[in-house]
Amino acid sequence: MRAKETGDALLVQQKKATQDLYVLGNELNKPIKLLDLVVKKANVKTTLPSDVLKKIKNRNFEGALLALKALKDVVTSQSDVLISNGMKADTVTVLENAFSAITAKSNEQTSFQQQRKAFTSENKGLYKELYTYISEVAKLGKIIFQGEQKASEYTLENLIAMVHSSKGNSGGNPAQEKKPS
Repeated sequence: MRAKETGDALLVQQKKATQDLYVLGNELNKPIKLLDLVVKKANVKTTLPSDVLKKIKNRNFEGALLALKALKDVVTSQSDVLISNGMKADTVTVLENAFSAITAKSNEQTSFQQQRKAFTSENKGLYKELYTYISEVAKLGKIIFQGEQKASEYTLENLIAMVHSSKGNSGGNPAQEKKPS
């Protein structure tokens, strides 16, 4: 159960990292739109600003990072022309900071995904072991209590019903947990 709780906590952290990525993308939207206008005004032949915007809109942050890095290179090499056409002087810094922030958050998200994957694999093995153990107990119980009413308590269906009933207020009586047909 603790592993499941840890996996659930990782899922919450992964969702938070994803939301943070979306916020970073939204914050980058306005500066890139302005840069796109300046690039078009300066007649610099590139579609990178609109590529970055499309990738962010589609939540493709890995692709956005590649396009953002290429855009930073273009802006750096064409900075004189772009600044004379209205680009802010700190645009390269804005692009570098955005690249760093998105990279860090994307790496964090990937780390959470990998940790959850490891927990899932581990849990599958534990559940298989538990199923094997319960199956053995059920077989032994059927043999030991053969011909008695208690033998019916050693079927997997009945054991599962007892586990589910222990979560409710029936005091462990699976008959009280069954839904009417």
